[in-house]
Amino acid sequence: MNFSELTTQLEQLFPGKLNCYTQFGCNFIRIKDEAVYKELHRTLKEKFSFKYMVDVVATHWPKKTDKFEVTNNLFSIENKLRVFVKLSRPDHVFPTITDIWKGANFMEREEYDLMGIVFEGHPDLRRVLLPDFFEGHPLRKDFPLKERKWFNKTDEQNLGIKFTK
Repeated sequence: MNFSELTTQLEQLFPGKLNCYTQFGCNFIRIKDEAVYKELHRTLKEKFSFKYMVDVVATHWPKKTDKFEVTNNLFSIENKLRVFVKLSRPDHVFPTITDIWKGANFMEREEYDLMGIVFEGHPDLRRVLLPDFFEGHPLRKDFPLKERKWFNKTDEQNLGIKFTK
Protein backbone atom coordinates (compact mmCIF):
# COMPACT_ATOMS: atom_id res chain seq x y z
CA MET A 1 0.00 0.00 0.00
CA ASN A 2 1.26 3.46 -0.83
CA PHE A 3 0.17 6.81 0.62
CA SER A 4 -2.20 7.54 -2.26
CA GLU A 5 -4.06 4.26 -1.65
CA LEU A 6 -4.14 4.94 2.10
CA THR A 7 -5.51 8.45 1.48
CA THR A 8 -8.32 7.10 -0.73
CA GLN A 9 -9.41 4.62 1.92
CA LEU A 10 -9.14 7.13 4.79
CA GLU A 11 -11.25 9.66 2.87
CA GLN A 12 -13.95 7.00 2.51
CA LEU A 13 -13.82 6.16 6.23
CA PHE A 14 -13.57 9.78 7.44
CA PRO A 15 -15.21 11.93 4.71
CA GLY A 16 -14.39 15.62 5.09
CA LYS A 17 -12.59 15.07 8.42
CA LEU A 18 -8.98 14.83 7.18
CA ASN A 19 -6.57 16.66 4.93
CA CYS A 20 -4.02 14.17 3.53
CA TYR A 21 -1.04 15.53 1.62
CA THR A 22 2.64 15.00 0.85
CA GLN A 23 5.10 17.82 1.48
CA PHE A 24 8.91 17.74 1.36
CA GLY A 25 8.74 13.97 0.75
CA CYS A 26 6.75 13.35 3.96
CA ASN A 27 3.17 12.08 4.22
CA PHE A 28 0.85 14.11 6.44
CA ILE A 29 -2.65 13.52 7.74
CA ARG A 30 -4.04 16.72 9.23
CA ILE A 31 -7.13 16.15 11.33
CA LYS A 32 -9.81 18.78 10.61
CA ASP A 33 -12.36 17.35 13.06
CA GLU A 34 -10.80 16.44 16.39
CA ALA A 35 -13.73 14.12 17.18
CA VAL A 36 -12.07 11.48 14.95
CA TYR A 37 -8.62 11.73 16.61
CA LYS A 38 -8.76 8.46 18.57
CA GLU A 39 -10.77 6.55 15.96
CA LEU A 40 -8.29 7.54 13.23
CA HIS A 41 -5.31 6.37 15.28
CA ARG A 42 -7.01 3.08 16.16
CA THR A 43 -7.91 2.56 12.47
CA LEU A 44 -4.36 3.28 11.34
CA LYS A 45 -3.02 0.71 13.78
CA GLU A 46 -5.61 -2.04 13.40
CA LYS A 47 -6.69 -1.77 9.75
CA PHE A 48 -3.58 -0.33 8.08
CA SER A 49 -0.82 -1.95 10.20
CA PHE A 50 0.75 1.20 11.65
CA LYS A 51 2.04 -0.82 14.61
CA TYR A 52 5.11 1.30 15.32
CA MET A 53 4.60 4.56 17.22
CA VAL A 54 7.82 6.41 16.43
CA ASP A 55 7.39 9.73 18.19
CA VAL A 56 5.05 12.36 19.62
CA VAL A 57 6.06 15.96 18.93
CA ALA A 58 4.41 19.17 20.08
CA THR A 59 4.80 22.62 18.54
CA HIS A 60 3.89 25.99 20.01
CA TRP A 61 2.70 28.72 17.64
CA PRO A 62 1.90 31.68 19.96
CA LYS A 63 0.73 34.00 17.15
CA LYS A 64 -1.73 31.54 15.59
CA THR A 65 -5.33 30.91 16.64
CA ASP A 66 -4.54 27.22 17.11
CA LYS A 67 -1.49 27.80 19.28
CA PHE A 68 -0.62 24.15 19.93
CA GLU A 69 -0.05 21.27 17.54
CA VAL A 70 0.68 17.63 18.28
CA THR A 71 2.22 15.47 15.56
CA ASN A 72 2.30 11.68 15.91
CA ASN A 73 4.91 9.93 13.78
CA LEU A 74 3.63 6.45 12.83
CA PHE A 75 5.28 3.72 10.77
CA SER A 76 3.90 0.62 9.10
CA ILE A 77 6.67 -1.95 8.77
CA GLU A 78 4.37 -4.19 6.72
CA ASN A 79 3.64 -1.42 4.16
CA LYS A 80 6.99 0.38 4.52
CA LEU A 81 5.05 3.61 4.98
CA ARG A 82 5.44 6.51 7.43
CA VAL A 83 2.76 9.09 8.20
CA PHE A 84 2.69 12.16 10.40
CA VAL A 85 -0.73 12.69 11.99
CA LYS A 86 -1.33 16.32 13.03
CA LEU A 87 -3.91 17.96 15.23
CA SER A 88 -3.94 21.68 16.10
CA ARG A 89 -5.87 23.25 18.98
CA PRO A 90 -6.21 26.70 20.55
CA ASP A 91 -5.44 25.26 24.00
CA HIS A 92 -2.90 22.76 25.30
CA VAL A 93 -5.28 19.82 25.99
CA PHE A 94 -5.21 16.80 23.65
CA PRO A 95 -6.52 13.22 23.92
CA THR A 96 -4.00 10.56 24.89
CA ILE A 97 -3.19 7.67 22.57
CA THR A 98 -1.54 5.54 25.28
CA ASP A 99 -4.53 3.20 25.16
CA ILE A 100 -3.69 2.52 21.49
CA TRP A 101 0.13 2.51 21.67
CA LYS A 102 1.61 1.83 25.12
CA GLY A 103 4.89 3.31 23.81
CA ALA A 104 3.28 6.76 23.64
CA ASN A 105 3.33 6.92 27.45
CA PHE A 106 6.85 8.29 27.86
CA MET A 107 6.62 10.47 24.75
CA GLU A 108 3.43 12.19 25.94
CA ARG A 109 4.97 12.68 29.38
CA GLU A 110 7.97 14.36 27.74
CA GLU A 111 5.69 16.75 25.83
CA TYR A 112 3.77 17.46 29.05
CA ASP A 113 7.01 18.22 30.88
CA LEU A 114 8.70 20.40 28.25
CA MET A 115 5.72 21.91 26.37
CA GLY A 116 2.89 21.78 28.91
CA ILE A 117 0.63 19.65 26.71
CA VAL A 118 -2.00 17.93 28.85
CA PHE A 119 -3.00 14.52 27.47
CA GLU A 120 -6.49 13.73 28.74
CA GLY A 121 -6.81 10.14 29.92
CA HIS A 122 -3.06 9.58 30.27
CA PRO A 123 -2.41 6.95 32.97
CA ASP A 124 0.62 8.68 34.55
CA LEU A 125 0.96 12.29 33.41
CA ARG A 126 3.83 13.73 35.43
CA ARG A 127 7.19 15.30 34.78
CA VAL A 128 9.81 12.97 33.40
CA LEU A 129 12.91 15.15 32.78
CA LEU A 130 12.58 18.23 34.98
CA PRO A 131 12.17 18.25 38.76
CA ASP A 132 8.61 18.60 40.11
CA PHE A 133 9.28 22.10 41.49
CA PHE A 134 10.37 23.46 38.08
CA GLU A 135 8.02 26.23 36.97
CA GLY A 136 6.95 26.49 33.36
CA HIS A 137 7.63 24.54 30.20
CA PRO A 138 10.99 25.43 28.61
CA LEU A 139 10.25 24.48 25.00
CA ARG A 140 7.37 26.91 24.62
CA LYS A 141 8.24 29.96 22.57
CA ASP A 142 6.99 32.30 25.30
CA PHE A 143 9.14 30.72 28.01
CA PRO A 144 11.18 33.48 29.74
CA LEU A 145 14.89 32.73 29.52
CA LYS A 146 16.56 35.82 30.92
CA GLU A 147 14.37 36.44 33.97
CA ARG A 148 14.65 32.94 35.39
CA LYS A 149 16.84 31.63 38.14
CA TRP A 150 18.68 28.57 36.90
CA PHE A 151 20.04 25.79 39.05
CA ASN A 152 23.48 26.15 40.58
CA LYS A 153 25.75 24.23 42.93
CA THR A 154 23.92 25.36 46.10
CA ASP A 155 20.67 23.96 44.68
CA GLU A 156 22.34 20.56 44.68
CA GLN A 157 22.58 20.66 48.48
CA ASN A 158 19.34 22.58 49.19
CA LEU A 159 17.06 20.68 46.81
CA GLY A 160 18.70 17.27 46.75
CA ILE A 161 19.53 17.55 43.05
CA LYS A 162 22.56 15.55 41.99
CA PHE A 163 24.46 17.22 39.15
CA THR A 164 26.90 15.17 37.10
CA LYS A 165 30.44 16.39 36.87
